[in-house]
Amino acid sequence: MERAHRPLRGPRRLTDAQIGSLTHGSGTDACWTAARDRLLIDATDALHTHHDLDDALWERLAAEFSPDQLLDLLMLCGWYHAISFTARATRLPLEPGTPRFTDFPGPAGR
Repeated sequence: MERAHRPLRGPRRLTDAQIGSLTHGSGTDACWTAARDRLLIDATDALHTHHDLDDALWERLAAEFSPDQLLDLLMLCGWYHAISFTARATRLPLEPGTPRFTDFPGPAGR
C-alpha cells in the first residue's frame, strides 16, 4: 500500500523524515514534536504489533481523544490492514512513479 502514502507528502503534510520514521522508526524519533502525534504512533504501532492496546495506552488515548475519535482510530487502523492484506495478496501492482517505502530512509541506526 505504498501508493497510499504519496498524498501525504508536500506542504503542511508529512516530511520525508516522518514518512521514513513511520516505516522504519517510532514515535520517539526526533521528527515528531507534538505529543498527540507521538501518542497516535504509539497506538498504531501497538495495534499493528499486538493487535491490542494495553490499559495504560488506552488511558492515555482516552485522556486526549473522545470516544468517537477512539472508535475512528480503531476502525481506520483495521480498515488499513484489510486494504493492505487485499492489495498484497492479490499482488496489485504499484502505480507508475509511486515511491516505495525504501525511498525514505529511517532514522539513524535503523
